[in-house]
Amino acid sequence: MIMRIILPLAALALASCDREPDAPQPPQIPASEVVAPATPIPAVTESPEPEPIASASPTPLPDRGALDERLDPDKVLRFYAQALAARDWASAAKVWGRGSGVTARTLKASYDRAEPPRLTVGKGEQEGAAGSLYYEAPVTLRFGSAGAPQTGTLLLRRVNDVDGATPEQLRWHLEKSTIGATG
Repeated sequence: MIMRIILPLAALALASCDREPDAPQPPQIPASEVVAPATPIPAVTESPEPEPIASASPTPLPDRGALDERLDPDKVLRFYAQALAARDWASAAKVWGRGSGVTARTLKASYDRAEPPRLTVGKGEQEGAAGSLYYEAPVTLRFGSAGAPQTGTLLLRRVNDVDGATPEQLRWHLEKSTIGATG
């Protein structure tokens, strides 16, 4: 008789070993006690991508490292063109050599018009003479898209790595402009 009771209990115990325990159930709240929130919960939506912020200046600011350039005169001319387009007369004046008489005031008087100046620089030619290097490039100057072009050349100069030359003498600088010059 004991076997009759033990065998069914053993079978019941084995059967319950393979079962996972029941997960706890949340308490049941009667429907009469469910209360809606006072303020609706906003639905989650994707927000649109923010609009890019426009640059304050449509013309990129010039790379000030060009003011000390000793190898690439075109870099100096790009700096000059960017400074003029940005109406940064002080930076543009720094490209000119000392004693040239070109200042921020003289550049502003020459180039400050309703439309900013756009200087297009062509490929120049370099040559050396008497301890100096010269680089002359053809240029076109316009004011606005409908402005009449003024053509000419810009001449840059620097000392050709002679002993005792100062950093100022060794950097490329504007020496002469023929923009708008007649015959």
